[in-house]
Amino acid sequence: MEYNESMAEMRVPRFIGHMLPGILFITISTYGSVDLYRQHFKSNSKKKCFQASHGHPYWFLSDKTAKTRQIEAVVRFTLLFLGVAAELLSGFKGHNRKYTNGVIHAEHSAIFTAFGLSAFVDILTYHGNSCLPDGSAYFCGLGAFGVQFVLLAFHLHGRTLLNTHLHTLLIYTIGLNAVATITEYIYRDKFIWSLPRQFFYCLQGTWLIQTAMILFNPARSAPSLDENDSESIMISTLYFSGHILAAFAVQIIIGTICYLCYGRKKTTSNYSQLSNRFRASNDTFAIEQETDTDSWDKLSNNLAEYKPMQ
Repeated sequence: MEYNESMAEMRVPRFIGHMLPGILFITISTYGSVDLYRQHFKSNSKKKCFQASHGHPYWFLSDKTAKTRQIEAVVRFTLLFLGVAAELLSGFKGHNRKYTNGVIHAEHSAIFTAFGLSAFVDILTYHGNSCLPDGSAYFCGLGAFGVQFVLLAFHLHGRTLLNTHLHTLLIYTIGLNAVATITEYIYRDKFIWSLPRQFFYCLQGTWLIQTAMILFNPARSAPSLDENDSESIMISTLYFSGHILAAFAVQIIIGTICYLCYGRKKTTSNYSQLSNRFRASNDTFAIEQETDTDSWDKLSNNLAEYKPMQ
């Protein structure tokens, strides 16, 4: 297909529209994973029960600033609001009509709005300023994934084979993320069941970026795949498998770093406690042994001094 300036102008907004949400999902995943590991090691050190949450406060602030720690949800809400505004302006502005499709931008705006509502509920739930029942944040997060799943599932009519396949893999990831959200809510006291949601956040973000690079890369010299060739579908599926492995690797790296920062303190303190207990037991044993020796010496002296009556 011949590359021209009109195609570049058409690709740029779509490229940005996939890249920015992808970066946002990766950021949320990284931040949430760090906070989960921090809570896990902190709970273990204090011998308390782990309790997951849908939103994650700033883990580098002290407990004295608890009222301002939910800045993460505020930032998320602000970015999503700006995303809605950008989609509406770029989709319905008059001089852009020949380059963009207003319906597509409206669908993207609906997705941003759903996730923005979820962030708003996170803010209310954390500060306790609402009458929302327990689990409302997870329910709204599940609803956001539901909106995204339905809109993208019917977003693919009239697309090329490769375009449809790339977005289908994205839909699978969204569905699995919804399942992970339900599972985390059910097992909020189990650390291991809180990681899948962050894993699929990361996978969704990296795949959005990969989709942008394959379909909408505005660079003239960028390599491209034939969008109507079955071999391109197999290659893109191979890419997706690589993204799954990369998301696992990211979780392992984050877990290792968090262990070095938070987990080793607990291990070191445990070793110190065991060492102190061992030393104390040795000292007690030495004192008892010394006491027994003194008692035996006194008894021996008494027996030696004892003279039977004639």
